[in-house]
Amino acid sequence: MTRSTLSRREMLGLTGKAAAAAALYPILQTAIAPEGEAQSLGIAPQVNGLAGVDRVVVLPGKTYLRGWAGYGDPPRRGERRRPGQPEPAPPPTGPTPNVRWSKASGPGRVTFANPTALQTTATFTAPGTYVLRLTADNGATTSTSELTVKAENPAPARQLGVVHTKRYTIDSPLWNDRFKALIVSWIPHCIDQLERTDIPVGGIDNFIEAGKALRGEPHGAHKGYVFSNAYVHNAVESMSIALMIDAKGDPETLAAQQRMRETLDRWIPIILAAQEPDGYMQTAFTLPRVTNAGGNGGQNTGPFEHWTRRGDHEGYTAGYFLESAIVHYMMTDRKDARLYDAAKKLADCWDRNLGPAPKKAWYDGHQEMEQALVRFGRFVNDNEGAGKGDRYIKLAKFLLDNRYVAARDDRERSEYDQSHLPVIEQYEAVGHAVRAMYNYSGMADVVTETHDPDYRSAVKSLWDNIVNRKYYVTGGIGSGETSEGFGPNYSLRNAAYCESCSSCGVIFFQWKMGLAYHDAKYADLVEETIYNALLGGLAMDGKTFYYPNPLDARTLRTAWHSVPCCVGNIPRTLLQMPTWTYAKDPDGTGIYVNQFVGSTITVENVGGTDVEMVQRTNYPWDGKVAVTVNPKGGAKRMTVRVRVPDRETSALYASTPAVKGLTSMTVNGKAVKPKIENGYAVLTRSWTPGDRIDFEVPLTIQRVRAIEQVEADRGKVALRYGPLVYNIEKVDVGDVAKVLPPNAPLSTEWRGDLLHGVAVITGAFADGSPMVAIPNYARMNREPAPPPPLPQPADPSATNAPRERPAPPPIVSVVWINEGRAS
Repeated sequence: MTRSTLSRREMLGLTGKAAAAAALYPILQTAIAPEGEAQSLGIAPQVNGLAGVDRVVVLPGKTYLRGWAGYGDPPRRGERRRPGQPEPAPPPTGPTPNVRWSKASGPGRVTFANPTALQTTATFTAPGTYVLRLTADNGATTSTSELTVKAENPAPARQLGVVHTKRYTIDSPLWNDRFKALIVSWIPHCIDQLERTDIPVGGIDNFIEAGKALRGEPHGAHKGYVFSNAYVHNAVESMSIALMIDAKGDPETLAAQQRMRETLDRWIPIILAAQEPDGYMQTAFTLPRVTNAGGNGGQNTGPFEHWTRRGDHEGYTAGYFLESAIVHYMMTDRKDARLYDAAKKLADCWDRNLGPAPKKAWYDGHQEMEQALVRFGRFVNDNEGAGKGDRYIKLAKFLLDNRYVAARDDRERSEYDQSHLPVIEQYEAVGHAVRAMYNYSGMADVVTETHDPDYRSAVKSLWDNIVNRKYYVTGGIGSGETSEGFGPNYSLRNAAYCESCSSCGVIFFQWKMGLAYHDAKYADLVEETIYNALLGGLAMDGKTFYYPNPLDARTLRTAWHSVPCCVGNIPRTLLQMPTWTYAKDPDGTGIYVNQFVGSTITVENVGGTDVEMVQRTNYPWDGKVAVTVNPKGGAKRMTVRVRVPDRETSALYASTPAVKGLTSMTVNGKAVKPKIENGYAVLTRSWTPGDRIDFEVPLTIQRVRAIEQVEADRGKVALRYGPLVYNIEKVDVGDVAKVLPPNAPLSTEWRGDLLHGVAVITGAFADGSPMVAIPNYARMNREPAPPPPLPQPADPSATNAPRERPAPPPIVSVVWINEGRAS
């Protein structure tokens, strides 16, 4: 929120970095003269003030205020200079300003712990929207800056129960096709790549060499980045989930699954042999590392001290191992405990070494261990008895609490890895988007386990900032200004970035928010990301993938990557369909239906009863959905809550026409008008096997427009049909810069022979030429392969002329279409 005040003969405006900061944070200054002139006249220079970012506080919690008052440009906490960037000029000086916090507006009373301190806290007596004001005064000049706080009532005391992914059947035209591509093509391709020894990326060969080293045998060096073990752990988890999907007799699927069983039988002993005696596992520590620095034959032999360098990704790889072990154990019906036992040994190693004094304080540069430890702790509690896994959950909170706090100095604190502030004081999504989502997802886990009010306020603030200021219409995140990360509010460049891994992360985060708040809006967001940002990461034939997923597409997917972190993350996330589709009431009295996917899935232990849920639907091509409820053992009284979709998921976008609700609903053929609670249609009755709910989700073409603050999308329109966002492509329309009139009639048309069967949106551009739009997930599957690169000169060093950077390929597929009339 920004206010404007005029001074006497000249307004002093912010320039340079200060202007950029002002775009991020509300700031106001009242000036009497430019700083240089003021100092030459012997009067105080203009004082500046900065209140901070808008946020949410969950009552009865408090919000942490870290204001700034001074001269010159306000700082950006945790911001790092790029290599070669000059030192900034020292800021101007002046008398120490007096500061005061006050309530500018709001429905209740605000109490500041110390209203005259820049760093303080504030509490609120009633829910609603408040404006807090920071006033800075140096005796000659004054500035004020304001921030908005939304005070909310707390979430329910208990989170919804998780429906773990176990054996299930998919029966959906869209998902049958996509899952077969994953199982028959993509995961086998990942196995092939990870078993290669002729590429430097690193795969199972790192574990083979680490096993040799631990046995005292001759061995090679670690290959690839320090985090390359993660690719193998993700592949193990993906294979384990794929083996829980009913092949329905399909010979190609059965053959692929058999190969996965054989691969796991071969890989698991290799992985176990790479675990050190104390339980620690990361081959980049067990083996010498290949470096670019030369010396010692290009190898750095270590030894490498554990938990010393933030960038070594120790928690990132360890967390993925814990998660893969859980899923493998579940896939074997808890019969093969080899990976599970090794995971406990690893988690115990971390717990022995890290924690409050005399243990070591630590946080990892790339988050993942935090959410994995909570998941593992919960699983241990379920598997071995209540309380057995609590220490792992406590360790997760300890690692999160240590961000910023355990840094050696300010140089180690960075927005990039979310260590710029204590996590309970982080209210804006910043830095590397995957790290951020894993961080916030882990924080959401901690909230549900501890009910910490400061964590809850931070998590809700971060969620609000992402969804309503930094969220793409496809459900992707990360605009790329900060190295695969977030930029300023409303900066949503269509050329960047939406990494596939960040889409996995945002699904985890939204899903956990849904568990905490029992609200369907989070399932709406999960659906949006799954059907657009993530599903489009894989080609239709399942042989290539996207690392980034920009909305303006220029290039084809690739078969592999120098950092193949997404290759296993995509399938392990998409294949967890039972988990995304259902949840359970915390008291065991009912089931939540969150996604509409043709499937047969058993929801276990609903008040002591397993319930088979059978969905039959051609969604998203058809809005009709039938859900058959089959309680095992006879009739059961319970509540089934069905999500009522609302396509308005973000304040960044407005859609025409508005689409919300269900067209109709019946139970066993009789019309019902259920009560709607938190976006769910509530059906409470005695359910007997075979009882059936039929409903229809309205599917309408919508024109989506961004709000004015999103500069990249001004004058443009996106098209959506149900949960699907659409693209226009050069192959269909010739020129993707064509203009679509705002009132041009649009219709859908089923084309079964196009892109494995899709509904296209058709219309006409302003120049009269036909418009055809395809689902965003199916984009870039018909472009011809690019021509091979031109041969390079035999001796590039023979000339001192700088090489010209090649021009980027043209944009050939876009989400946002120019809107207007023919010129």
